[in-house]
Amino acid sequence: MQPSTLDVTAERPTIASVVRSARPALGLYVLFQLLAFGVLWLLSWKAGVSPGRFVGAFDGNWYLSVAEHGYDQAVTVGPDGMPAENSLVFFPLTPALTALLGLFGLPLLPAALTVSLLAGCAAAWGLFLLGRDLAGPRVGILMAVLWSIGPGSAALHLAYSESLLVALVAWTLVAVARRQWPLAGVLAILTGLTRASGSALVAGVCVAAIVAIVRRQDGWRPWLGGSLAPLGLLGYLGYVAIRTGRPDGWFWLQGGWEMHFDFGRFTWIQTLEGLTSNESSWITVTALFVVLAVALQIWAWCTRLPLPWQVYNTLTVVIALCSSNYFQSRARFLLPAFVLTVPLALLLAKLPNRALAILLTTGALVGAWYGAFLMAIVHLNP
Repeated sequence: MQPSTLDVTAERPTIASVVRSARPALGLYVLFQLLAFGVLWLLSWKAGVSPGRFVGAFDGNWYLSVAEHGYDQAVTVGPDGMPAENSLVFFPLTPALTALLGLFGLPLLPAALTVSLLAGCAAAWGLFLLGRDLAGPRVGILMAVLWSIGPGSAALHLAYSESLLVALVAWTLVAVARRQWPLAGVLAILTGLTRASGSALVAGVCVAAIVAIVRRQDGWRPWLGGSLAPLGLLGYLGYVAIRTGRPDGWFWLQGGWEMHFDFGRFTWIQTLEGLTSNESSWITVTALFVVLAVALQIWAWCTRLPLPWQVYNTLTVVIALCSSNYFQSRARFLLPAFVLTVPLALLLAKLPNRALAILLTTGALVGAWYGAFLMAIVHLNP
């Protein structure tokens, strides 16, 4: 049975040894991203379009706009009383890093893709450390790889924010496991400036801090870490509230995309249709991914894992499955829920390398095909 807490009492390895041990995870991450882009290129070629058309499209266009112009878009309301689509719903850290690289002469789209690539590598490294400290290096490598080839992994080679979000979450959980509370608080601030779903990580850090306080561990540090954690999220939501003149400004602006928290009603209806009556192949495949995610979440609950992991992942899955509209994006919304990979990693770690190579490559091709198919063939936001 796997331990419920990470071992932080062992002697810490040197930086060089940590980098060396993480190289397989990083190498496989880059390899499978290249494979996924190759699949995108093939399907784009079949559709008669360039894959370059997609890497900065969809949500990427909004991030690039913020990186170039800031939040200069006026808040407007349509005849139906609903707000128009507005860049304020896109959190600032990803476009800020993109603009920062742009100051060094890099065009914004390559800068955004560089941020995504480097953040993805940082995420793979952080996931490796989490898995290694939980159950050994093999599980760490598998956690990083399984996350990077998931159905929503197309976002990892686009100008999107998912890779940055997961990088910050993974390293925050590493800091929590090592009881580095001020660092965990600062990283949680940055997570809250990346996506609204960073609220799940904020909750995980606060719960861990409360447990440490109740147990009278680490003195004032968990108080500081828990107090810092929500500041990034609350700060940006406050900024949007001021810009819109409404305390619920960010949530109100989500109405421009017909997005709101509906307790899973939309996902439930779409999943039933995909599994029973809908003839659209992408809806059926997405429905299967939703069912798989729910099964993996139940499996994760039955696995002894650190409490912050369980809190973070449960809330991430709830947020992903309980929002209305954009059913095709459910796999991407679930991408930050990397704890879903842990039960699989623990199981697959028992297999020989040859079997793993076949299974992981097959999984990578399926995940790459799904994202590329949505973009190049169905012409939908992944």
